[in-house]
This record gives sequence, C-alpha cells and structure tokens, in this order.
Amino acid sequence: MTALAAPARSWPLDHRLPLLKGWPTDDRNRMLDLSPLPRLGLRGPGTSAWLAGQGCPLPETIHRSAGTEGMTILRLGAEEVVILSDPLADPDRLTRLQQDWQATTGPKGFDAYRDEGWCWLCLSGPAISDALPLLTAIDTRPNAFGLGTVVQTRALHMDAVLVRTDRGGVPSVDILFDVASSGFAADFIADVLPGFEMGRLVR
Repeated sequence: MTALAAPARSWPLDHRLPLLKGWPTDDRNRMLDLSPLPRLGLRGPGTSAWLAGQGCPLPETIHRSAGTEGMTILRLGAEEVVILSDPLADPDRLTRLQQDWQATTGPKGFDAYRDEGWCWLCLSGPAISDALPLLTAIDTRPNAFGLGTVVQTRALHMDAVLVRTDRGGVPSVDILFDVASSGFAADFIADVLPGFEMGRLVR
C-alpha cells in the first residue's frame, strides 16, 4: 500500500494576502505574514542546557534575543525559548536543529508547538516608530524597545510577543500571537495602518 504524503499546512491568511517571491528589497511599509516559515518553541527543564550543547547562543537574560546562523533565539523565560528562522537566509540550520531535538533522548525541554499555535507577522518599514504606539501601550521608543528587545505584552488587543528585529537595514518588528486571531490581526492592522502593504512569504 502506498503511503499518502502529509497535506501541506495551510494558514489563515494564505488566501487573503499575495505571495511574495522573496524578502522585499525596498523600504516600503509592509505587514508580512511569516507563519509558514520554520520556527521552534521549547520550554521546561533541560531546554537551556540542550541548546547550549548544540552551540546555540542563548541570550543572557530573558526578554532578549540573540542571532546565530540562520536563526534568531528569543528568550521568554529561564527555560523557555522560541527560535525563528531568518527570512533572509536558508532555513536548513533550524531544520537540522529540529531533527536533532527529535532524535535526542535525554533532557531537552518540551515542544511548546509554537510552529503550530502561533501566527508570525512582521511589520517592516520606515514608519515603524509611528506605527507601534497605535498597536500597543508599551513604550516603543528606541531607548526602551531597541534592537534585540523581546516584550510579552498586549498588542492588537490580544496577548502577544513583540521582537525588535530590523532586517536588511529596514526597521522591523516581529509579532507572535494565537494563530486563531490571524484574521482579526490583519483587519486591525489594515484599519490602523492603511499605508502598510500586505503580503506573505513561504519557505
């Protein structure tokens, strides 16, 4: 009997946003859906030690991020991280890390299913500094929300994680939240930030 291939994962915004061929090279203001790109969430005892053993540079404190080959590691707690693939790089490094984690039998933390349960949006463009105060009540000025800062807060009227990333020399912020609220978030951003073009990237 021939095994059936697993169906490709679909995301709530797949049929709403135009597909882009790659990361934009201009500096227009955009909201990009990065949900189909690889990411890994780990939490619980053994998480930090296992990642350190894999040569992954963990941020020294929580609410910070650290970049490494093809990945950005967000530290949400003492033993909780989310690892995002770099949209501008090959995702193979994170894919190999996921495979190594699955093959490990010792302490390694638990899968938090952030690749399944979270939507991943990126706001990018020169208007970011003016846009962020319309989306969240936290202090988003550069001295408080600088590059590499991770904030667990309320944004878009829901619980969310915000990360200041700045890619390709363009100011940008990643927003992670419950995937079930994807449509609401896109509607909210379209209403509040009408000058932001929308699109999506796939692996």
